[in-house]
Amino acid sequence: MRAIINKIHKLNGIVVVPGSKSQTIRGLILALLAKGQSSIENFLDCEDTKTTLKVCKLLGANGKLTTTKIIIQSKGLPLRSIINKVNTGNSGITTRFILPVLGLRKNFNDPIVFDCKKQMRQRPIASLVNVLNSLGMRISYMGKKDNCPLLVRGRLLGGKAEVAGNTSQYLSALLLSLPLAPKNSEIRVKNLRERPYVNMTLKWLKDLNIKYSVKRIKNVDIYTIKGGQNYKPFKKVIPGDFSSASCLLAAACLIPGTVVLKGLDVNDAQGDKKLLEILKKMGAELKISKNQILVKGGHKLKSLDINASDIPDLLPALAVIGTKAEGKTKIYNVPQARIKETDRIKSMLEGLRRMKAKTIEHKDGLTIYSGKLNGAVVKGFKDHRTVMAMSVAAMLAEGRTVITNAESINKTFPQFYAILKTLGADIKLTI
Repeated sequence: MRAIINKIHKLNGIVVVPGSKSQTIRGLILALLAKGQSSIENFLDCEDTKTTLKVCKLLGANGKLTTTKIIIQSKGLPLRSIINKVNTGNSGITTRFILPVLGLRKNFNDPIVFDCKKQMRQRPIASLVNVLNSLGMRISYMGKKDNCPLLVRGRLLGGKAEVAGNTSQYLSALLLSLPLAPKNSEIRVKNLRERPYVNMTLKWLKDLNIKYSVKRIKNVDIYTIKGGQNYKPFKKVIPGDFSSASCLLAAACLIPGTVVLKGLDVNDAQGDKKLLEILKKMGAELKISKNQILVKGGHKLKSLDINASDIPDLLPALAVIGTKAEGKTKIYNVPQARIKETDRIKSMLEGLRRMKAKTIEHKDGLTIYSGKLNGAVVKGFKDHRTVMAMSVAAMLAEGRTVITNAESINKTFPQFYAILKTLGADIKLTI
């Protein structure tokens, strides 16, 4: 699918931001692991969460979705899987979070094929595999080393291990499952990136009365998790997703008008709420109140140097904002942006250059100069965040812009284009 987008001069309206994908998926997996009935309100209905829910059902949970929430019923541990193959689609978070969960099955010695779709197969997983093998599981590669598909056996026992810190998802995956392992665990991480996502996981553990401790020695984080614990069923309201809202916030700040975003909780653990702080420093007019952000767009913005280590998903939106911020904006210390659904440093570099923006690539980020954008045909790279960010750029560019792979928004934010249209965007979707 292609999105054909023309420049607009005003953006006005009210938006209800959908629930957080990161929070929803954590909730689904913890509901699977808890014995009893759990309730998740403001459940995000998108490709990634549907994939997680499907896998949870294969591992023994039952899910009932209503208009406002999803009810998960689970028998808890040991998990009673009814299949010998699991496919996690193109969801990176589901792939990494579910892998250690397979070590909590009743029939843990029965081999299970763990696979995903083509895009996710290209993303590395060796660090997590190595750790899980040292913690009792027996995982081998069925094809290329460091990638799925995998053959998974063995029980997650716990113990001591060190995992890579280049993505927070490896650590969060362990933190979710290890409290249920029979042994105590100690996990060490050097140079941890995306720390707010780990804090989000720890908040879930704390709320569910899981015992753990954390200490930091120089650049090493050490997590101690008591084994033999249990998750209790819970009720949770999922806050709005700051990651999905990032492109809406960018558009609202860059285009004249007034936009109100509802459902965002600035006290939530989501790291991408840092975009509010960045935009304020750049000169945007934001009025933040409980569960609501009012944006008055069209103000002149000034450039910043932005350390994006903890906020890699914001790189695409920040790159577009940089094209309209006076001077040059540098986004740095975010090499992990290259191992997302696509290499987002490359995808944003190519897209913005096609629109005549002056952009310089670095190993760990981008430098973007302010300037006029021109409409062009740009690739979406089958990446939802690239597509959404380039759509914002298209609303700022002179003339018409065509973006390929527009259907990629369904991965996390299916309503994205419909919402932009209600605000005044000129968008047409074609096959």
